[in-house]
Amino acid sequence: MTTTIQVVAGVASQGDTVLACRRAPGRASGGLWEFPGGKVEPGERPQDALTRELYEELDADVSVGALLDRSTVPVGDLVIDLACYEVTFRGTVPTHSTDHDELRWVTRQQLGELDWATPDLPMVRRLTTS
Repeated sequence: MTTTIQVVAGVASQGDTVLACRRAPGRASGGLWEFPGGKVEPGERPQDALTRELYEELDADVSVGALLDRSTVPVGDLVIDLACYEVTFRGTVPTHSTDHDELRWVTRQQLGELDWATPDLPMVRRLTTS
């Protein structure tokens, strides 16, 4: 039986750039880039999970906007059901993370130059082709 994990990610824009985060070495998918976010807890709304995760990871208060993309991607023995939402930082823009060793604002054209975690690739493709 395959296990599906509900995951949310935030796509933050600043001018013509978006925020990409590199997973820290020693963590699952270490060294790969992703949009910040995490798992949805049982009984939690996806938007609430994203708000919680970005506060935990980035120490950031966000406003969650529109659903930008939803994809289901097999990764090993799991299926990742990833919902990507537009997010806006309220107040300070994050400069550090508990789960990432680098935060980088990149243009849509530069997104394709990074080595992305598999679940984030559908959102990357959407951003680079729109």
